[in-house]
Amino acid sequence: MALKSDQANVLRRRVLGTMARNLALFSLAFLLCCAAFQAFAVPPLAAYVADSTSSWRTLNSSSYLEEALTESGLWGGSPVDDTMKAFQDEGYSDAAGSITAVVDELNALTDAIEAYAEGTVDTAEMSAAEDAITSLEQQAAGANDKDGSQSIVDAEAAGNVIVSSDGTYQVVTDENGSAGTDNADAVDSDAGEAGIADEPAGAPVPFISYEDILAASGTMPTDASAAQGLAAVSLSAIIQERRLTLTVPAGAPDVSNVAVLAHAAAAGYDEETLRTTFAEAYKQSQDAAHETWCDLSPEQQAQQLGVNDSSPVWQVEQASDGTFQMRDIALYTFVKSFKMPLAILVFVVGWLLIVLRALNQSLRYFDELSGAVGRMLADKNAPIELPPDLSIARNELAVIRSQSLADERAAKAAEQRKNELVAYLAHDIRTPLTSVLGYLDLLREATDLPRDTLRKYADVAYTKAERLESLINEFFEITRYNLSAIPIERETVGVRLFCQQVAEAFFPEASARNIRISVDVPAGDTFFVDPDKMARALGNVLRNAVAYADASSTIALAARQDEQFTTITVANRGREISEAHLESIFEKFYREDGARTTRSGGAGLGLAIAKEIVVAHQGDIEAASQRGVTVFSLRLPTRGATRAVPLKPRYTHAPTPSAPPRMHDNRPRSRSKHARRKP
Repeated sequence: MALKSDQANVLRRRVLGTMARNLALFSLAFLLCCAAFQAFAVPPLAAYVADSTSSWRTLNSSSYLEEALTESGLWGGSPVDDTMKAFQDEGYSDAAGSITAVVDELNALTDAIEAYAEGTVDTAEMSAAEDAITSLEQQAAGANDKDGSQSIVDAEAAGNVIVSSDGTYQVVTDENGSAGTDNADAVDSDAGEAGIADEPAGAPVPFISYEDILAASGTMPTDASAAQGLAAVSLSAIIQERRLTLTVPAGAPDVSNVAVLAHAAAAGYDEETLRTTFAEAYKQSQDAAHETWCDLSPEQQAQQLGVNDSSPVWQVEQASDGTFQMRDIALYTFVKSFKMPLAILVFVVGWLLIVLRALNQSLRYFDELSGAVGRMLADKNAPIELPPDLSIARNELAVIRSQSLADERAAKAAEQRKNELVAYLAHDIRTPLTSVLGYLDLLREATDLPRDTLRKYADVAYTKAERLESLINEFFEITRYNLSAIPIERETVGVRLFCQQVAEAFFPEASARNIRISVDVPAGDTFFVDPDKMARALGNVLRNAVAYADASSTIALAARQDEQFTTITVANRGREISEAHLESIFEKFYREDGARTTRSGGAGLGLAIAKEIVVAHQGDIEAASQRGVTVFSLRLPTRGATRAVPLKPRYTHAPTPSAPPRMHDNRPRSRSKHARRKP
């Protein structure tokens, strides 16, 4: 702990201190940049993104606006029909199509009104036009009802419009079709009395012809009566005289401004009253349309505004004129949701860069350490040269070198043990091989031996050959397990049947020494293993138990299972294994007995192979020995198997589950898997 604390202090002073300072400065700068970006860059950027991804939509409040305008007298009915009564009273025809009789007069009045609207006539003509417009307005209102008055329609030819001293219109032409000038001087006093300025004040008022007014009133100009035509001209004159203008907002596209202006002229509205009344009616219509729109479902709201989105996110604004504008900012909202993750990402990346820079500063220590390690590997006796800052690491490398030397000595000892085993095995192989050759020579040369003697010699030779084959197979087996990974092919296996079949294979050998093998496994338990590999592992453990168990004793083979593991135990009574031997019993080429008798002597590979197989199943194996009882435990993952699968046919059938394990008799029988030839 002291060494680690000292090394931590060095790192804290040299690396962590600098890194902490840089992180604090970066965090402060990042917060300042975020605040500035939020204050100055985010609003215009957000507006740009919103405008680029969506467009404003306006509620159509035409129907509500028509209702509001009707209440104010600016909609509904025909303003021409309301005005034409004054002209009917003066004797103008109200028959459909009679407008053709006064079309010349109407055109002359229209030209005068249009010239007045455009300001394209001289001063005298302008004054005459102004007076004509004023008188036409008065006549439309029924103000001029003198007997014998001269009307504009009584003129026989079209020409310039002037106003006589009694306030009536006249269209006067000379022989060349030009207006006379004698009456032009009389217009100034009348124009002044009417309050009309010499020139139109303010911006020009757009000219509206009587044909447009008739069409807006629902009457075709060619089908109108003379009274309707005169009424339409008078409304056009009133619009110019009172300077009535109106722009219908986008929220009321179906409302005609010509119709509204005509109604306003007929109702006697001035410009200020018209604008105020229409603005209030339009705001009222937008409020009603907005309330109706809010009651719709989001999908219906989108359909009404022409937006193809089933889950819109609306931004609603109301202009100063009362117009409601909406736009779907679902895409903008989605883009905006990345703002915070992006900021966090930039912040984290900045921290990582600072940390990497700090780590990069410490790489020189690792370079020096790697150089020292390389020199130590090349020459274990070479001195470890490191700067004073890495004195702690230098001491650690010295410890590692001493441990490496100890491991090397242990490896040499293991190699020596393996060489000794090879020598032992060479002896073990040579002994049975010599016996086999000797008995075969006797059988070949002594042809007159009794039959029983021949059989005896053949049995001895065969037994020695089996021993030789067993030793060679063990060498092949451990070589195969060392050179490649053990392939595991799992299947669901019944634990009880598996243990009984493995034990069945050792009944002949156990019976020869009057050893009983008991199997205690609950019925119905299953596990998920490779049956061939596990049979080899359990067989090696059971073979070891049979070899070292006391004669006329019992070997207990049992299994217990829980939700996670299945534990198989093999217990035998015999010579106790010391603690020192228990630590190495599963090592390759390890043998507890040095005598290497033919009964128990082996290559020391059986338990090592068993451990390799159990570990390949993600399990573990251990041994315990106390008071003459040795217990081997194999613990394997159960893996939740639900149905037992019969083992492969290479195992013999076990007795029925209800019957107790049977003992084999000790009658002589062949212990070889090879078929014996008859002499």
